[in-house]
Amino acid sequence: MSYLNSVKKRKPSISRFTPRLSFIAIALGQLLGSAYAQSIILDGETSNVDNPVVINTGSVSGELGYAISISNNGKLVVNDSIDLLTAGSSAHGIILNNNSTVDLAQGGTIVTNGTGYGLYSDSGASITSNGPLSITTNGRTIYAVYARDNAEVDLTQGQILTNGINGTGIGALSGGQVTLNNTDITTTNNNSRAVLSTGQNSLVEIDNANISTQGGYTTAYTWGSRGASAESGGTIKLSNSKVNTVGQNGFAVYVTTGGIVELNNIDIETQGSTGYGVRASGAGSIVNSLGHLAINTFGSTAHGVSATLAGVVNLGSGAQINTNGSTSNGINIIAGGGTISGDAVTLTTGGQAANGIYVDTVGAIEGEVAQVTLRGNSIIHTTGETSNGIWGAGPQTLIGIENINIATDGTVSYAINAQRGAKVIATQATLSTLGDNSYGAVANLGGQIDLGTGSVIHTQGEKAYGLWAADEKTQINASDTSIFTSGLGADSVVATQQGRVTLNQHSGQLVSTQGTNFSATGGTIHATLEGSEVRNSGLLISSLADADGHQGYVTLQTRNLSVKGDIFADTTSIADLSMQNVQWTGAATSAGKIDMDSLSRWDLTRSSDVANLSNSGLINFINPIAGDVLVVHGDYVGNNGHIVFNTQLGDDNSLTDKMVIEGSTSGITQVSINNAGGLGAKTLNGIELIQVNGQSDGDFVQSGRIVAGAYDYNLMRGVGSNDANWYLTSTRTPIDSATSSMTERPEAGGYAANLAAANNMFVTRLHDRLGETQYMDALTGEKKVTSMWLRNEGGHNRFRDTQNQLSTQSNRYVLQLGGDIAQWSNDDQNRLHLGIMGGYANSKSRTESRYSGYRARASVDGYSAGIYGTWYANEADKSGWHVDSWAQYSWFNNTVDGQNLTAEAYNSNGVTASIESGYTFKIGENTAKNATYFIQPKAQVTWMGVKADSHKEANGTNVSGEGDGNIQTRLGVKAFMNGYSNQDKGQDRVFQPFVEANWIHNTKKFGANMDGISVKQDGAANIGELKVGVESQINKQVNLWGNVGQQIGNKGYSDTAVMLGAKYNF
Repeated sequence: MSYLNSVKKRKPSISRFTPRLSFIAIALGQLLGSAYAQSIILDGETSNVDNPVVINTGSVSGELGYAISISNNGKLVVNDSIDLLTAGSSAHGIILNNNSTVDLAQGGTIVTNGTGYGLYSDSGASITSNGPLSITTNGRTIYAVYARDNAEVDLTQGQILTNGINGTGIGALSGGQVTLNNTDITTTNNNSRAVLSTGQNSLVEIDNANISTQGGYTTAYTWGSRGASAESGGTIKLSNSKVNTVGQNGFAVYVTTGGIVELNNIDIETQGSTGYGVRASGAGSIVNSLGHLAINTFGSTAHGVSATLAGVVNLGSGAQINTNGSTSNGINIIAGGGTISGDAVTLTTGGQAANGIYVDTVGAIEGEVAQVTLRGNSIIHTTGETSNGIWGAGPQTLIGIENINIATDGTVSYAINAQRGAKVIATQATLSTLGDNSYGAVANLGGQIDLGTGSVIHTQGEKAYGLWAADEKTQINASDTSIFTSGLGADSVVATQQGRVTLNQHSGQLVSTQGTNFSATGGTIHATLEGSEVRNSGLLISSLADADGHQGYVTLQTRNLSVKGDIFADTTSIADLSMQNVQWTGAATSAGKIDMDSLSRWDLTRSSDVANLSNSGLINFINPIAGDVLVVHGDYVGNNGHIVFNTQLGDDNSLTDKMVIEGSTSGITQVSINNAGGLGAKTLNGIELIQVNGQSDGDFVQSGRIVAGAYDYNLMRGVGSNDANWYLTSTRTPIDSATSSMTERPEAGGYAANLAAANNMFVTRLHDRLGETQYMDALTGEKKVTSMWLRNEGGHNRFRDTQNQLSTQSNRYVLQLGGDIAQWSNDDQNRLHLGIMGGYANSKSRTESRYSGYRARASVDGYSAGIYGTWYANEADKSGWHVDSWAQYSWFNNTVDGQNLTAEAYNSNGVTASIESGYTFKIGENTAKNATYFIQPKAQVTWMGVKADSHKEANGTNVSGEGDGNIQTRLGVKAFMNGYSNQDKGQDRVFQPFVEANWIHNTKKFGANMDGISVKQDGAANIGELKVGVESQINKQVNLWGNVGQQIGNKGYSDTAVMLGAKYNF
C-alpha cells in the first residue's frame, strides 16, 4: 500500500492554522479502498469518506503532526472507522475549530504517544461519534477529549484511556460541552483526571460509563487523580455510572470554584489514603445526587463525602456511604465550611477514629458556616475505636438530623459529640453505643446539642453516659428523649464543670441499670419527667462540687410516675425534687428542697436530710426496723400532708423513727405510727417523735390508732421546755405526770367480752332447761316427764375493766334444744332422766375507752352439744331432793374490730360442765285456793373450760385469753307456788309462779393478755341475782315457762336476761 502526502496551502489564518485537504489524495484514497495519509486537513470544505481512515503522522509535532484537522466551518463525515496514530509533540488525533464538524459513523481508534490530544474541539466546533471509539493518550498533561469555547463532543460507546502524568480523559473548558454514552474512561498515572469540566457553561454529560483513575499524586501537585472534576463554573452530569479511583489523594467526584456535578445512579469506590468519594470545595461548588448513590472508600483519611470552603453536596435520597480506613469519615466538612444534606442516607465507617459525620469550623472566619442535614430514616454506623457517629466542632458548625439511627460499636465512640461552639440538632434520633466510655451524646468546650421529640439513647459499656455536658458553656437540651444505659457507672444524664443539661420527658424511659439517673459534678441539670419509667442502680440524683469548687445543681420535677433511688448531694451542692402524683422510694443525703403534692408519696428507706420540705402528700418510713431520722435543715411546711413513722412502742427510751426540724414548722400534718415490735409500756415525757428547733407553729395531728399490746398511744405536743416538740405517750394527759395511767385499748374489752360470753351463754340450770312442774295425774296417777324441750334466752351485759378505763356492753341470744333419751325409777317416788342437748348462741359487744374515746366492737357466735342427767326424789308431797348434772362441748367464731384498726378473727372452743342439787320443802297448802307452797334451797358448781386460740393481730400484738378454767358457784333459794284455778280443776292445767335469789361467785376474771399485759373484766367475782318467773303446764303435752333475771355485781357489772321455754310431753 502506498502513502500519499497531503498538500497544504498557506493562507491568512483566522485561527492558529487553516490547513486544506488535497483532493488528489482523497481521490486516490477512495480508489484504493481506504484513506491512507499523514493527515486530513479541511479548511472550510466538506468531505465524506466512506472507507476506513488510517493515519499515522509519526513523530511529527505541532500542526503538521495532526491526524485530522478541520477548520473554518469545515465538515468531515467518515462513514467507516478511523485509525489515527500520532507521536509528536502537540500532535492531536483530531482537531477542529471555528464551527467545524466531524461525524464518525463507526468510531474507531485514536492513539497519541506524544503530547497530542485525542480529540480537540474548539470555538463552536463539534465532533460526533456514533460507533465505538477508543482514544488513548500517553503524554503528560494532555486530554484524551478536549472541548472548549462552545465546542461540542458527542461520543456513543467507546473507551478513553490516558496514561500520562496529569492527564485528563474528558475535558470541557470555557463553555465546551461533551456528551458520552456507554463509554469507559480510565487514567493510569498520577495527578490525572478522568473527567474535567471547567469554566462557565462548560458541560460534560455522561451516561452508563465506567470511570477509573489509578494514579496518586506527585509533589509537583497538591492533588491526586480525580474521577470527575467540575471547576470554575463547569458542570458534569453523570448517570448510571461507576467511578473508581486508586491512589493517594484521589477524589472520585470533585467540584471546586463554582463547579456543579449532578449524579444519578452512581457507584463510587476509592482506594488509597486521602481518597475521597465526593468533595465540594469553594463557594458555588455543588454536587447534587438525583438518584442512587453508593460510595465506598478504602484507605486512611479517605472520606466518603467532603465539603470545604462553602461547597455544597446534596446526597438526595437513599445514598449509601461506606469508609473502611482509619480517620476516614463518612461525611467531612472542614476549612471554610460547606453544606451537605440528604434523605435516608446510610453512613458506615470501619476504621479507627472514622466518624460518621465530621464537621470542624474551628478557626473559620465569620460566615464560613458548615452545615450537615440528614432526614428520613438515615443511618450512621461506626465500628472502630474513637469513631463517633457525629463529631462537630467550631462555633459555625450546625448539624441537623431527623429520624435517624446512629450506632457506634467501638470504645470511646460517641453517638453525638458537639464541641467548641458546634451545634447539633436531632429529632426522632435513635443513638446506640457499644463500648466503654462511649456516650450517647456529649457536649464539651462550649458545644450544644438539642435532642427533639421521639429520640432514644441506648448505651452499653462502662461509664457510657447517656447525655454528658462536660464543661463550661456547654448545653444539652433533650425533649421527650428516652435514655437506656446498661454499663457499670453508665449514668443517664451527666453535667460536669459548669456544663448544663435540660431534659423534658413525657411518657418516656430513663433507665440506668448500673448507674445514676442524674449526676452533676459542678454542672447543672434541670429535668422534668412526666409519666416516665425511671430505673437506676440505687441512686436517682448525685449532686457534687467539682475540684474548682463549682457546685452541682440538679432540679428534678416529676409527675405521674413511680421512681426508686436515693438523692445524694454534698453540703455545697443542690438537689431539689418536686413531686406531683409521684411515688418515690429512696433516701436523701443533703438534698435540697423536696416539694410533694397531695397525690405524692415518699417511701423513705433510711435516715435522710433535706434543706426544706413541703409536704402535701405522704412520707412513709418503710424500714421496718425503727431508728431512721429525717432531718430538715430549714423549714417544714405541712399542707395537710401525712407522715408514717415506725416506733418500737414502749417507754420513753423506745427506738423510733424521728423527724428533726432545724428551722420552723407551719401548717397541719397527719401522723400515723406502725408498731415496730413494741409491747407497750408506761411513758413519762413520752417517746420523742418530732423535734423542732425553730418556731413551732405547725400542728402534727394523730391519724388513726397507735397501739401496742394492750395500750393506746397518743401523739401530743410536749410541755414546758419541750413544748416545741411532739411525743408519743401511753399515759393520760398531761405529759410529764408520773401519776398518769396508761391508756388501755378498747379491743381488750372485746376479747374479754367474747371469752366471758363463750363460757357463760350455754350454762343452764335445771329449771332453765326443763321448766319442771311435777304433778300426779289425778285419774291414773301416772307421772308425766319431759321428752323434748326448747329454751330461748336474750340478755344484756355490762362491765368495766379492772382499771376502770373500758366500758363494755353486750347483747346475746341463746337457743337450746334437748330431750330425754332414757329414764329409770326404782320405786314410785324417784325418777332418773338421761338426755341430750345442743344449741346456738351469739353475742355482740361494744367497748369504749373513757380515756381515749376509741371504740371496739366484738362478736362471738357458735354451737354446743352435750348430755345431761337428772334425778328427782319426788316424794308424794312434792318435796325432796333433786340432783342435776350436764357436760357440753362448745365451739365459736370470734371477731374484734377496733376503731381504725384491722378487724381480727380467731376461734375459741372447750368444755363446760355442771352439777346442781337442791331440796324442795313443802311449807304450806291452801286447798280452798288449790295452791301448795314450796321453798327450794339449791347450789350449783360449774366448770368453764372454753378457751380462745392464741392470736397475733395485724399490728403485731400477741393476744391470748384469760379466765378459762373458771369455777362458778351458785347458792340460792327458790320460792314457788303450785296451783290452779277452780275453772281449771280437772283440766290438767297447772301454774307455778316463783321468785329466786342467788349468790354467784367466779374464781377467775375473764380477760385478754396482750403482749404480756392483762386486761380483765371487773365486778363479776361476786354477783347477786334476783329472778322471777312462771312455769306452767298448758295441757298434758305442753309445758311453757319464762322468767326475767337481773344480776348485779360491783364496779358497774350487771346482767339482764329474759328466758322463754317450752317442752312437749310424748
